[in-house]
Amino acid sequence: MKLLALHLTNVRKFTGKRASIAGISDGITVVSEANEFGKSTFFDAIYALFFEKFSSSAKSVKSLQPYAGGAVEVAADVETEDGSFRVEKRFLSRKAAKISRLPDGAVVAQDDEAERWISSLLGSASEGPAGLLWVRQGLVGLEPDSAKEKSQLMETRRDLLSSVAGEIDAMTGGRRMDRVMRRVADSLGEITTKTGRKTGAWKATSDEVGVLEAEFNSVTTQVQALDKALTDRRQAEASLKRLDNADAKARRGDAFAAAKDAMDQAHAYAGAVTTARQDCDLAGLKAKSSETELDAFLKAIETLQTAEKQARDSSDEANEANQWANRLKTALDKARNVHKNAIDAVAETRRQLNVSRHQIAARKAKAEATHLESQITKAEIALGERDVARAIAKASLATPEWFRQAELAQGEVSKCNAAVEAQVTTLRMAYDGTARITQNGAIVPADQHITLDGETLFDLPGIGRMAIHAQAVGEEGRARLATAKGSLKNILSQAGASTLLEARTLAAARAEAETKAHLAQAVLDTLAPNGTEAMRAAKADADLAATGAHESELPAIASLETHLTQAEQAEEKARGLLSSTDVEHASARETSIKLRAAAETAERALEQAKADAGPEETRDSRRAERLRLQLQSQQALTEAEAELQALITAAPDLDTAKAGLKRAEDAVNAAVQERAQVSERLAALSSEIRTLAGNGIEERRDELAGHLEAANAAEAQFAQQVAALTRLQSALDAERDAARDTYFGPVQEELKPLLSILHRDAALSFDSDSLLPSGLLRDHAEETLDDLSGGTKEQIAILTRLAFARLFARQGRHMPIILDDALVYSDDDRIIKMFTALTRVAQGQQIIVFSCRQLAFQDLGGARPKIEVVDV
Repeated sequence: MKLLALHLTNVRKFTGKRASIAGISDGITVVSEANEFGKSTFFDAIYALFFEKFSSSAKSVKSLQPYAGGAVEVAADVETEDGSFRVEKRFLSRKAAKISRLPDGAVVAQDDEAERWISSLLGSASEGPAGLLWVRQGLVGLEPDSAKEKSQLMETRRDLLSSVAGEIDAMTGGRRMDRVMRRVADSLGEITTKTGRKTGAWKATSDEVGVLEAEFNSVTTQVQALDKALTDRRQAEASLKRLDNADAKARRGDAFAAAKDAMDQAHAYAGAVTTARQDCDLAGLKAKSSETELDAFLKAIETLQTAEKQARDSSDEANEANQWANRLKTALDKARNVHKNAIDAVAETRRQLNVSRHQIAARKAKAEATHLESQITKAEIALGERDVARAIAKASLATPEWFRQAELAQGEVSKCNAAVEAQVTTLRMAYDGTARITQNGAIVPADQHITLDGETLFDLPGIGRMAIHAQAVGEEGRARLATAKGSLKNILSQAGASTLLEARTLAAARAEAETKAHLAQAVLDTLAPNGTEAMRAAKADADLAATGAHESELPAIASLETHLTQAEQAEEKARGLLSSTDVEHASARETSIKLRAAAETAERALEQAKADAGPEETRDSRRAERLRLQLQSQQALTEAEAELQALITAAPDLDTAKAGLKRAEDAVNAAVQERAQVSERLAALSSEIRTLAGNGIEERRDELAGHLEAANAAEAQFAQQVAALTRLQSALDAERDAARDTYFGPVQEELKPLLSILHRDAALSFDSDSLLPSGLLRDHAEETLDDLSGGTKEQIAILTRLAFARLFARQGRHMPIILDDALVYSDDDRIIKMFTALTRVAQGQQIIVFSCRQLAFQDLGGARPKIEVVDV
């Protein structure tokens, strides 16, 4: 059987959708998609299709049903020796099974007959070959956890190997061999344990040998100790003579005195070096101080030059502005005179020259006071607006961060609401004639979306009733929507809002208040840069000036009447000129004040720079003095460093002198200590020799040697007997192993070339009970499967399945190998080798691989169909 295509409808994540994999090749097919894309869903669906009854409600079948419920449909296009067919099953709802021939779609079998057709195709009522060849996600070893599944797969393996290798009894070698092997084992058991340890008569003889050997070794050790004591005494006497030599004592004394003199000289030089180093450090500090003072002085001169230029420039700009203000002041005075004359001319016609002149002067002062009053009023209004706006902004909790959190919460509500709406089924009616559909007696309106939840009944006039079963909205989605709305409500309530629109309004109001505060402050800074009190003082001056009017004589009434019109026109023109000149003069005066303030600031900076640089007449001499001191301190530093280096070069090494003195002192002390130790050792050796020589240990050693020889001969006979029995047992085991090799030979034959791809000259040993690999033989050592790494066990499990697939193919039972996320524990080198093994087997075997490791499985090759999903 070969798989051609797979189709899932309403399975797990594919709710209300049809997912298909087409274009499955005869060799390797790799379905490589990201996690949670549905690969394991396909594997579980295939398993249910071939090994679960269509009427089953087993856990493995129910696990395929999506949360929304509904029937689960699984189909596979397969190719057999009889042609191509589609195998289909519908589970859980309107249960059915069907086999149809491709491409004409003729039904071959249905329901129970379809199940029998599938069993015949698989060759077994249980899992059959597929149980050996299909690897679920997460299964690293060769057997599942279920005892039932283990038993089924055990029988499948036994049937396969028996049919390939012959009778199972070929493994045993017959009952006769069993009797012989039991007799050999019983004979060995009388004198050895199952682990090969000695027991019975052999152990008693061995224990006797141990006791004799222990006593013989003890006596031999005493004899050796006597010989060693005599030798050590001769050596101790020679050492004592050497240590008492007068010339050697004199040489050690002279060496100690010379080392002491060298140590004293080194200490003297070390003190001189320390003093020179302190002088050098002091000279360095003085040189650094002189350099710092020189740099500070030069920096002060540079700062002074810059300040002088800035002061000149600022003074020039202030003088120019002042001159322009003075010119405008002259023009203003002239305009005032013209205006005054015009007023006089008008006043002379009214016989009230002094009152009119006083009123004109008072009008001018009043205009000035009015202007100042207006400016004061505007400044106070700006100050009030600023304080009010700041209070509003401070009182509002609708900060930009709060509004951003509200928008995020609103977005979550919208997303949850959209998710809920996405699950809602709607109906919209469009009528052509006069007939109308009703629901519960009410006409269903046209061009309106009606939300359907669960089963909804409609009456169709002249036709009957129609029931629409809509998908129910999930409680989980509603719960998430309620949670999102609650979160939004909590955030909005923090600033007193109930909707996002109110929140936006509150945030905008707070932002507007902050803007008003900034604008009011800017207006306040422009109108009253020096404060409102200064403006009120100027207004008081203007009010006082308004009372300074005085009177003069009036000309004739007739003359005033004649020139009244001309005087009024002249006065109006003079008043206009005076007003424009006054505004221009005020602007020029304000500029002059600002520039004068800047000039004063520059002048203060200049005075500070002059103070830092000192009197000008002493700058050159101070610069020269600092240069001299810097040069002098640098020269003193150089001389101190040279003197220090000379002392360091000439000084003997203090550590070497210390080592020499210690060596000489240690030599003297060591000689004294050694003589005491040798004297003590000589006395102890003499006592030991007297004790050992009086015990007759040499005669006892010869007696024990004879007894030990006889006991060793008796134990050797037991050892020969055990060796003979062991060789016989090994020969019998070899015969049984040969019979076992006949049984496992076919699968070993298939495994050998595959295993050599991973491990050169390696082999697998098989367990006679489980009929599965039990160990890996490599590098002349066998490792059990439990001792292997997870990656190696996974690789051996897959290679064994490939070998079983080859054996099934020998019998004409072609089954695809399906691997779901396998090789997860393989490193880069091993996975490439496993790809080679898969490719080798795929030359005559269909292999389907599901994997999320898209990058790693690029090197496998083979067909690469995609999972296609469409709505149904």
